[in-house]
Amino acid sequence: MKRDDAIQQLRTARKELQETIAGLTEEDFLRPRAISKWTLKDLLAHVASWDEEMVRVLQTFTMPVESVYTYTISDRNGFAAWNEEQLEMRRARAVSEIISEFEIARRDLIQVVEGLTDPVLNRTRMTPWGEPSSGFGLIETQIEHDREHAEQVRSYRKKIERWQRARQKLTQKRKTKK
Repeated sequence: MKRDDAIQQLRTARKELQETIAGLTEEDFLRPRAISKWTLKDLLAHVASWDEEMVRVLQTFTMPVESVYTYTISDRNGFAAWNEEQLEMRRARAVSEIISEFEIARRDLIQVVEGLTDPVLNRTRMTPWGEPSSGFGLIETQIEHDREHAEQVRSYRKKIERWQRARQKLTQKRKTKK
């Protein structure tokens, strides 16, 4: 992979995810358990927090010495504790604030990647979760992360459509009984 290709893939994956949320209402973003145990707002906060984390990690790739982190992200429960901590910090924010953070975090990630060279992105560094990875490997993870969550949002939208059809049928049924 080359840096410019990685940037294009980051943009494409994010556009795919953005398209899945286009046109949804505030109610749709705040519905409990929309995506597993999260609201859609929580999901976007989660994605933004990982983009922000990748910015921090990728910035260490330019350092001449091995990265040292003052925090650890545990692999226990699939990073569940870290994810919940990040969501808790954002929970009181409005949907519009989370959407803005979601967009800004990707912009910032792309800016960091634009400032790195292919040799730097090919370096392998230790991550805060204790696994070595190349910069390109981290970028690929973010691309897949967006695609995975885009698929979840598409499934959620299908549920919304089924609920709307069911409401319409119920409304029509009530009208015919009158």
